[in-house]
Amino acid sequence: MRIVRSIVAVVVLALVAGSLGVSASSAAGSGYPDPRPDFSHPEHPHTPLFKRNQDPVPLLVVYGRFDDLPNLTEAETRAKFFPVLTFGTVADYYFETGLGLLIPAVETSGQQDGIVTVDLGPTGDWFTMDTAKRRGAMLRLADRFVDFARYDTNDNGVVEDSELGVITLMSSPDDTYSCGQTRIVYGAGKLDGKEIGLRTADGGSKTNSLTFAHELGHQHWDMYDHYGYGVGGWDLMGPTCAGPNETWQSPNAFHRLHLGRTPNQTVVRDGYVLPSPTFTYALYDYDRGTDDYFLLEARKQEANTYEQNIPDSGLVVWRIDERTIRSDQEHLRGVELVRPDGVRVPGCQDQDLDGKIDEDPPNGVDDDGDGKIDEDSKQQNGCYGGSRTDAWDPADFRTPQRTMTSHWADGTEAKVAVRTIGRDFVGREQAYLDVRGPGILVDGALADGSAPVQTLVAGSTADFDVTVMNTSEATDTFSFGMFVPDGWSSTTKQLTLAAKESATVRITVTVGENAAIGEQSLTLRGQSTTDSTVYTDYSYLPKVERPTSVAYTGDTAADQSDPAQLKALVRDKFTGAPLAGQWVRFDVGDVLARSAQTGSDGVATYDWTPDKPGQYPVTVVAEAANGYTEARSTAGFTVNAEKATLAITSPALYSDQAQPPMTIKVSEEADGSPGDLTRAALRVRMESSTGDTRIFTGTPGADGVATIPVNTPAGVWKATAELTGGYFTGSAAVQETVVYDPDGSASGSAIGRDTTGNSLSLSVSARYSDGDPTGAVGFASNGKTFSSTTMRWIAVAGSTATLEATGRYAGQSATLRAVLHDNGDKPDRLTVTIITPTAGYQSGDVLVTTGNLTVRTT
Repeated sequence: MRIVRSIVAVVVLALVAGSLGVSASSAAGSGYPDPRPDFSHPEHPHTPLFKRNQDPVPLLVVYGRFDDLPNLTEAETRAKFFPVLTFGTVADYYFETGLGLLIPAVETSGQQDGIVTVDLGPTGDWFTMDTAKRRGAMLRLADRFVDFARYDTNDNGVVEDSELGVITLMSSPDDTYSCGQTRIVYGAGKLDGKEIGLRTADGGSKTNSLTFAHELGHQHWDMYDHYGYGVGGWDLMGPTCAGPNETWQSPNAFHRLHLGRTPNQTVVRDGYVLPSPTFTYALYDYDRGTDDYFLLEARKQEANTYEQNIPDSGLVVWRIDERTIRSDQEHLRGVELVRPDGVRVPGCQDQDLDGKIDEDPPNGVDDDGDGKIDEDSKQQNGCYGGSRTDAWDPADFRTPQRTMTSHWADGTEAKVAVRTIGRDFVGREQAYLDVRGPGILVDGALADGSAPVQTLVAGSTADFDVTVMNTSEATDTFSFGMFVPDGWSSTTKQLTLAAKESATVRITVTVGENAAIGEQSLTLRGQSTTDSTVYTDYSYLPKVERPTSVAYTGDTAADQSDPAQLKALVRDKFTGAPLAGQWVRFDVGDVLARSAQTGSDGVATYDWTPDKPGQYPVTVVAEAANGYTEARSTAGFTVNAEKATLAITSPALYSDQAQPPMTIKVSEEADGSPGDLTRAALRVRMESSTGDTRIFTGTPGADGVATIPVNTPAGVWKATAELTGGYFTGSAAVQETVVYDPDGSASGSAIGRDTTGNSLSLSVSARYSDGDPTGAVGFASNGKTFSSTTMRWIAVAGSTATLEATGRYAGQSATLRAVLHDNGDKPDRLTVTIITPTAGYQSGDVLVTTGNLTVRTT
């Protein structure tokens, strides 16, 4: 229930503000009295009604209906005023803001809910009638349902404002009839034997509920209109008329202090405080007296509360001059909003706050000859309603000010101040109140007034820079240091400061290696060395993290397309304990960025299949998490080409008139991780026996087979197929390829000496018949002879013929290869190579001395 919430909030915040505040304060100024003054001064209220009322307060609503206007139902009327614990009613507003408990007056009409409906017939002259007489007439009509005598509680024969709250309500003829007024009742006569000596809060059916609360404040508590003082939308007694639109703003600190139940503390010593919507502070100068003081409260715009339509959020400062609380001059303000920019906002009629009203009408002419034009011309726009720069909130770029040093209302120096305005670690408004007497301000806030959110690391040092100020009226020496947990250490500093002198102090804290993860409470204290009771604490709530170590422990090399395991071990840097649940990012050059989480052994593993050979730097980053810092280390990783074998699978002998493409089979090693064979780029080098070189390239399909067109003239070629591109590696495949011309032939005989000096003789007759080689070869040297049985091939290239035949040599099967050079008119040349199972023969380059060799291509 909301009643429970409200009461608990008041009690808890009172305890926090009174005993658990941000700072232990300085000693009380010697001139402040004990007990402290009560600024609500119930013993001498401004008027008899302007004081806390005893609950409950009976409220009677008399609603006048017309025959010729739309009217509210009784339920709709009740919804504007009752019940308590339902947001948006007048009664709930008073209860939630602590001003009083309204209960329905006893009556016997309708639902008997404090609402009496009276029929007024046609509108006629009701709206032109004197309002006091109209109210008297409405109460007379309600008399038969209400026993007014029961509300003469002091039995003086008169029902007075203090005894009964009364609202007179009429159906509004249009939206313009939507404001309110409070006036005396006239002409009611005696009702139930009692004089009606009260006023009524009056309005229409289109008047919003806040305005009725405002008017009821006049009637029952004798609250005074403050909207001419520029209080804006910060107070119940500011401007509330908003047509039929519901709008809400709570009473300000002044009215809650005098009429409500909001706890207030009169400040008699320097120190930090935590103003809140349910706890306020008053500060004054004992030499000045209690007629002048400042009130501090915290306000926050919040939907579905009675603060939802206030102009701003933050710390709100009021300057109070008790002498002019009920001043009828708008420049003499008993309750004035102290804005961060120091500007006094306009009144309602006295726009320039010079004590004159309407001295220069809005006509663009200096009518009164004072050098100003239209100085009160804004009166048609109504009273000041508030702005986004009214509250003190240095986190708002529009109000960066953090120090309030306003004068008293008469311009006299106040000698008290509000300093270092900002917020604490949980977002509560906080400020340092500087009153008369000794004090030391310690301010560790950021420039925007917010408490710093710091992260400290175990085993490291951190600097805390604070602004300090001797807020007393005399020179003093202060010591500064940090209260830290066991195992930590802090430097200290001592300064002598003149009165009101400021300085910056740096305290260095060394965080213990045993520091636990999480928030740690640290307190930086400034303390007088001459009076230990004069000190101020500034609290920090840093988060402590522990340092992390990470080491790469995974594979450092792998073939492309083969799986590799990236691993990292994450540990507490100081204890060495493995850290579970930490995320580790593996960055491998610019080809991989993946994360994995550590297990109970502190190891994070990521399985990676490299894609491209090369040398890559590996960075492992243990990300900051779970109270541990980020850590990183580096290693290297080599991605090797995948091993493969090559085989030329196309024929090694073919005609130059029908050259087939060369086929090459690429076979990857059987490692269970097949790669993409289409990346196995191939190069084929064709080198002829005459020195001609030709290059051909291609790639295999997914089956590893590459088909490469090879265009070479007739001849004997060395085909070398090798892997390129870097993705695969392996030995080259080499094949002798014979390309023959079917029209080629070789014939003749030759005698000469081989390179060993032995005489040799060769006879040859070789050609193609229907595409098949035919002919015979005979050879003799050093008593050994070769006789062919099969002509295998003849390759003619220009004037050179290369042939190969099989037969017998020295009683063994043998293969003979001869290279014949037809040099025309010059001596021919030849070489002969014979291969047998056990021996062979090499002639070397032989110059034909006798005979003639003929090589033809037609």
